[in-house]
Amino acid sequence: MKKILALVLAMIMVFALAACGQQAAPAAAPAAAPAGDAAPAAAPAAEAEVIKIGYVSDLTGGTALWGNAGKYGAEMAVEEINAAGGVLGGKKLELVAMDGKGEAADSVNALRKLITDEGIVAEIGTNFSSCNIPMAAVADEMKVPIIGTAASNELVTVDENGNLHPYSFRMCFIDSYLGTVMGNYATKNLGFTKAALFTVAGNTNSESVGAFVKDAFIANGGEIVSEEQCQEADVDFRAQLANIKKADPEVIFVMMNDYAKNATFAKQAREMGIDCLLMGHDGWDSQQLAAEAQGALEGCKYVSRIGFSKPEAKEFGEKVAAKYNIGMEAECLFGWDGVHWVVDAIERAGSADPTAIRDALESTDVFEGLIGTLVMDPATHNPAMACAIYECHGDAFEYLETVEAVQ
Repeated sequence: MKKILALVLAMIMVFALAACGQQAAPAAAPAAAPAGDAAPAAAPAAEAEVIKIGYVSDLTGGTALWGNAGKYGAEMAVEEINAAGGVLGGKKLELVAMDGKGEAADSVNALRKLITDEGIVAEIGTNFSSCNIPMAAVADEMKVPIIGTAASNELVTVDENGNLHPYSFRMCFIDSYLGTVMGNYATKNLGFTKAALFTVAGNTNSESVGAFVKDAFIANGGEIVSEEQCQEADVDFRAQLANIKKADPEVIFVMMNDYAKNATFAKQAREMGIDCLLMGHDGWDSQQLAAEAQGALEGCKYVSRIGFSKPEAKEFGEKVAAKYNIGMEAECLFGWDGVHWVVDAIERAGSADPTAIRDALESTDVFEGLIGTLVMDPATHNPAMACAIYECHGDAFEYLETVEAVQ
């Protein structure tokens, strides 16, 4: 009798366990995959009715103005696409944003969390090369494509040996392109022969663009009469400016990625009697910079993307500014374009599978966005695009002209 009872109890336990296993299966599907194997984490999102796109940027801190502007642009793109019927015959998009704080470690952690916990199929951001360089290796490892916005260093899409990061893309020109435009414009268009170069020590973008500016300026017969650096946290530049003043340059190339610090640099330079032209790169690309400088940048110039010089881009920037009560920041154009480029890839691939999206991004011939026309090089994942020159008048920088890297 005991044997029969034991057999019956055993059978009951087997059926109970089987039932539990059947109930647990759906809950286990979205569980985070191991860091080295992203495919299981991303696969459920590819088949879901809601397709998740990640966004990582500096949503807090001193440069949060840019990160949030990009997020707002991406949000408006998702809203418009969903209102028009979504993608792949009716699936809705969801933007999942996380704060990378403009720091490499935080941005890498945010990307991993978006992939493993949220099941995103692609990610947009950041706007810093120093963040996207380590993020590229994670994207390759976890097989989810990422698109840097203003991340212009060469190593964002290739490693130090020149090998392509297959899952890393960008929507901006690279440092060598931008630096060459600046050096060429200063010599060939403005006729300068003596320049000072100011960079931020250890800042990937600042030092990289600065090196290419220097090379182009010297190649065209110019001389760098002074080279100075600051630390990332510095806000007093008077010691470096004193050395620059002694060298008496005609132009100072100021390679900082913080509009408040660029404004401070300009005001301190003018207070010290330095009245030469200041010239910057896309790290100056903020509508708040001119007003913050309080006239110290009058007539000064910077080189960046086409941006708000396009009527449709300006119209969109005004919409974002009105909806979110912010100034017009060009990063919102990257957010909008990033979402539309991912959607373009999804529709061409006929799938929201991350690898299919990657393949479609790489095979992009030309993408027409608010930031300009991107002609993609599949071998490097770098787009070719025109640059614009902006000049300060009063409390704003105004579009001056368009130039190419090779003149």
